[in-house]
Amino acid sequence: MSDAKLHLHLHDPTSSLSAEGRALNAVDPAEATLREVEGGVRVDVRLPDSSVSEQRWCVDQVCRKVTGALDLGPVAISFEPGVAQDTALTLAMDRHLASGGALEVIGSPEVAEELESLAPAVNRYASWVDEDPTIRTSIAIAEDVAEWCASRSDVTCEVLDTEQLEALGMNLMLAVGGASTISPPRLVMAHYKPDDPRPPLMLIGKGITFDTGGINVKPYESFVSMMKNDMGGAALAWALFAGLVDAGVDRPLLVVLPTCENPIGEGAMRPGSVVKSYSGQTVRIDHTDAEGRLILADALAYATERYEPERVICFATLTTAALIAYGPYATPVHFAPEALQTALEEASKSLGEDLHFFPRRLWHREANRDHEADLKNTGRLPKHAVRGAGSRNAAHFLAFFTDAPFVHLDIFASTWNWAGDAPGAGSGATGAPLRTLLRALRG
Repeated sequence: MSDAKLHLHLHDPTSSLSAEGRALNAVDPAEATLREVEGGVRVDVRLPDSSVSEQRWCVDQVCRKVTGALDLGPVAISFEPGVAQDTALTLAMDRHLASGGALEVIGSPEVAEELESLAPAVNRYASWVDEDPTIRTSIAIAEDVAEWCASRSDVTCEVLDTEQLEALGMNLMLAVGGASTISPPRLVMAHYKPDDPRPPLMLIGKGITFDTGGINVKPYESFVSMMKNDMGGAALAWALFAGLVDAGVDRPLLVVLPTCENPIGEGAMRPGSVVKSYSGQTVRIDHTDAEGRLILADALAYATERYEPERVICFATLTTAALIAYGPYATPVHFAPEALQTALEEASKSLGEDLHFFPRRLWHREANRDHEADLKNTGRLPKHAVRGAGSRNAAHFLAFFTDAPFVHLDIFASTWNWAGDAPGAGSGATGAPLRTLLRALRG
């Protein structure tokens, strides 16, 4: 057990604790004590000598127990000198989210200032993911991005509608969203151009506003009731872009949001169809629930060709395999070069968001080849390994559609509170891994 300790200051008019306090039956290995103080209750939590990720989880478990036992009013948090500033920031961010933004930070003005700077981006991300999918449509995404860009002189916005996508030959996007009237295909792009001649860093995010699974309709057991979160990649890319612009980064940025819903209807794409992509490569639709990689493929090819980005970083709730393979809190990161991997590793370790890194491999690339078309949208390894490596195969599929240096984060497991106990999260969005990305890319 470490000597680092934090204090939660809680207003509870119903408390009848003894003045000397009592131990809380906290989650091992955390230690927590409840004390009656003037105006309410204080919870003293001694942090375990472990990773920040585990400290976050332990503190959150303590808070859940307290919330279940006391009638809480306003919440404040303070930290003893033994708590590192980054640890304090991420623990405060969790409590900020859990309290709906009502948290007060006592005695740590640097933490309070950084929390105030970080919170709007995390709130923007989480609110999009949590919103009703009949409201957070492709149309709403395009309108919100355009409105935000119009308020700035250094950001331009362009939205391509269905007719423009048809003229460009973006047939994969049109195939996915072809049966939707409420959330039809849109390609939303915003370009931040400070006084810097470098090509932009491109951020691209999957924006499936609701995923029925298409004709291969999802069963209830495949999380269909939670599939409003399938635009989490677009929400993350947009929140990251806006957060970096608000922070005044000095490098050009481009955000690309292919968005629509994956509906069931007469115009829905059919399994077995062969579709010619914007890049000219053909793709056989083997399963209509592998739709995210299709809209990303067309958007990647188009935006790479048009803007010639320095690097592309892609975000998508791409595969259930990420949740199955890596658990509910981790984010697999594919193809990160050494310098970016180091920056992400350092930020994630400091801020308590777990990342796992994977390189390119020939067998994962070749798993996407097809006998009828150039590629199929369900990459599979051969024989006994056929059910494995879904996240890695899908990442390699995307790499066929851009010549730029390419990094992909499969956020299916980490963006949603699948296990129900993600630190600071309610029943939906977690806000992960935005705080890590902002730290790593802000430089």
